[in-house]
Amino acid sequence: MTEPMSSEALKDFLNTVRPGEVRTGRVIGVDDREALVELDGFSGPGQALGRVPRGDLTRKAIGHPSEAVSIGRRLTFEVIAVDRQQQCVWVSASACEDPALRAFLLGLRRGATHRGRVQSVHDFGVFVNLDGEPDNEGTGFVRGPELSWRRIDRPADAVTAGQRVIGEIIGVDTRRGQVQLSLKALQEDPLVPFADREGTVTAGQVTKLVPFGAFVRIADGVEGLVHNTEFLDEPVEHPGRIVSEGDEITVRIVEVDLVRRRVTLSARNLPQKGKRSLL
Repeated sequence: MTEPMSSEALKDFLNTVRPGEVRTGRVIGVDDREALVELDGFSGPGQALGRVPRGDLTRKAIGHPSEAVSIGRRLTFEVIAVDRQQQCVWVSASACEDPALRAFLLGLRRGATHRGRVQSVHDFGVFVNLDGEPDNEGTGFVRGPELSWRRIDRPADAVTAGQRVIGEIIGVDTRRGQVQLSLKALQEDPLVPFADREGTVTAGQVTKLVPFGAFVRIADGVEGLVHNTEFLDEPVEHPGRIVSEGDEITVRIVEVDLVRRRVTLSARNLPQKGKRSLL
């Protein structure tokens, strides 16, 4: 594709272009990776060029960029970035594909709460029909880790299709036409009450064995690690020699790291009930 001509007029024009704003232009080239557009508003010699990556041409499934645009077609697009070194502008046509959806997205802000109804549940996350969104397309999306403070095996363990939910907006993506939500952000962090309980002895259930230790649940949504060195005074090669998943054991809270969200536990020199005595 043709490269832009270097000129002071072009540099001055690029300095007026801002990410997030909407611009228009005419398609002057299409290849396997992108479409090239001539930006409106440049009056200097040569052309002010915009590049539309294949993934930013449309939110519809396409096999080739030519299925979405053709030479001579006029486009409206959002500025993604200005590359002054290459003297071009990266733009997204998909961000302006649906004016009603774009207006809805621009009316939202990070940190605000929004309600909706779960549209579908998948292993990779949950789509939510947000209240007020046009066409009920499931604009909201919740990643698995943002569903709950509790450790869940799959999103279906936290929500079901048709359920009403409320979440905090943690991102708005006009290019994908999506709002990232966190349900967890509006739930009480179960780890906080344990921040000042270091040294406390409590009961817990072994939830998972790993070569270097065992994870133990001491409260709903709170799990800690008993390292192999924290079972007995003598070395332990594998926690399976001492405990099994599902066992109830007594542990001491050694450390609670709220930043890294880690709980360190010890079962050393503590009386144990049941068939396993950790001896």
